[in-house]
Amino acid sequence: MPQSLPFRPGPCRCVLAMAMVIATMLPGGLLRSADAAEPQANPATQTVTFVAPSVIGTLTLPLAGDGRRLPAVVLVHDALGPDPRSEGYIAQLGGAGIAVLELLSDEVLPALPLAAEALAADPRIDGSRIGVLGFGAGAAAAAAVRVPFAARALLYPGCATLPAQLPAPARTPLLLLHGGADPANPPAACAAAAVALARGGAAVRRVEYAGAGFAWDRPAYGQEGRSLLPAPGSTERIPAVPWPELAEFSAAQVAGFFALALRPAGR
Repeated sequence: MPQSLPFRPGPCRCVLAMAMVIATMLPGGLLRSADAAEPQANPATQTVTFVAPSVIGTLTLPLAGDGRRLPAVVLVHDALGPDPRSEGYIAQLGGAGIAVLELLSDEVLPALPLAAEALAADPRIDGSRIGVLGFGAGAAAAAAVRVPFAARALLYPGCATLPAQLPAPARTPLLLLHGGADPANPPAACAAAAVALARGGAAVRRVEYAGAGFAWDRPAYGQEGRSLLPAPGSTERIPAVPWPELAEFSAAQVAGFFALALRPAGR
């Protein structure tokens, strides 16, 4: 059975404290302040352009290491393409010693297998320890793509349309994050999807954030308090209300998940 953990965020200070606890459990864990006026460069990572046949993206590499090949995560954006919600996740994953390939290709499903193949061939990357992280429609693609990723993290993917079985080896770790107030990911649908995926062989951990809606981690632009985004697998637009403190927490939680799921064999 899947591990289902309802999470009810309290006041902002409590959420930040919990995120900091998780972050300090990771090697070199980083937290960006919700009060920062401008994003700061991360001195612990280096970002380079990544180009392979039919694959365009940016590869962020942790600078500190012992010379061993790195685990990596392919990051897949939501339906409207790249936006700043990825930044917190990249910073946390980099702090955990995990490289991140932020996929910028227009056609995601064809590009994902090629991205995984190109990453596995990179001498800096351990090809046996590659995971995938997706937001919204990108999470739906990450669930459906026939690539043997070592772990998958799906954020508000449109639970009702998730496959009943992952196209991946049995017991592949899967983290499913969704809001309790998300019309595109109703809790009952996400609970049912988690059960179905577990029966199909995945090692599922489902976390429901009470009070959170769709894309809580997408920052507001300018003075906007909310935005209308496409629901996964639909042209319908649904509201997305930013929750910066929860965004920091979920980024730390995703990094912790991948740090465990992609650790070297025997550790």
